[in-house]
Amino acid sequence: MSAALQFESPDLDALLARMRELAVLPHVVYKVLEISGNDEASCKEIETAIVVDPGFSSKLLTVSNSAYYALPKKVTSIKEAILFLGFKSIRQIAMTVGLYDMFIGKTDNESMRRRQWWRHSVDTAVAGRYIARQSKRLNPEDAYTCGLIHLIGKTLLDRYGGKDYESVVALVKAGIPDIVAEQQIYGCDHMQVAAAAAAKWGFPDQLVSGLRYLDPDDCTPEAGAIRACTCIGSMLASWAIKGAQEADTENEALMLPGWAIQSLGLGSETTDTLLRGATAAISEAASMSLS
Repeated sequence: MSAALQFESPDLDALLARMRELAVLPHVVYKVLEISGNDEASCKEIETAIVVDPGFSSKLLTVSNSAYYALPKKVTSIKEAILFLGFKSIRQIAMTVGLYDMFIGKTDNESMRRRQWWRHSVDTAVAGRYIARQSKRLNPEDAYTCGLIHLIGKTLLDRYGGKDYESVVALVKAGIPDIVAEQQIYGCDHMQVAAAAAAKWGFPDQLVSGLRYLDPDDCTPEAGAIRACTCIGSMLASWAIKGAQEADTENEALMLPGWAIQSLGLGSETTDTLLRGATAAISEAASMSLS
């Protein structure tokens, strides 16, 4: 049974029903994830899956040629991008490109709000990958994917929830946590929606469970690690945007949840290094932009 089913509610069911007929996740992303997860897959297979979508291919090449990847020369074909970057990087780029448009709204307010969610999601993904490498208790690629989609529930609520997300924004400004505000307005929150959507897309149960990134309870050690990684990654992404000159590193470190530090096997004495390292990774990845 999928971990997401624990979250089912009438309001969540109604939201999923409104989404059901929509191609929420591009088909090419499904194919890339499927192929890149197969150790025996060939370069030709993944190239074929990508080139069927010219728009997707163009965006993937744009990101591949960004300063972040520092390729020795500009790549002009998907085949070259795969050969230079490898399956793991292409998988990450495909996820990034495939999810980008889902965060961008039609009106100015929606666009601004969703662009902020998008930037935070990418920063969380990058921070999560860094944290996973330090922890060694979870796959860095899984940490990246979970970080990238951990706020997808917000944009799905915004698009298909049937109510204006500005109502949530107003409650948050009044001091109510976003999870509580979403429950009040929609009857479900963005973690529940993200988990249900990820299950619908066929993501592994461990990753689906990882999207409950603020909940330390009722999960396996593996799911606990990815939840913890996403939780801390999201916090570091928020911290990083303040700028090192505006944040007190020591105080921020003390605010990291104890359950998350424990789940990742990280001692409190390493937290300062974690903050600085993740912030540096986020800053370096800022050139990997689609906007």
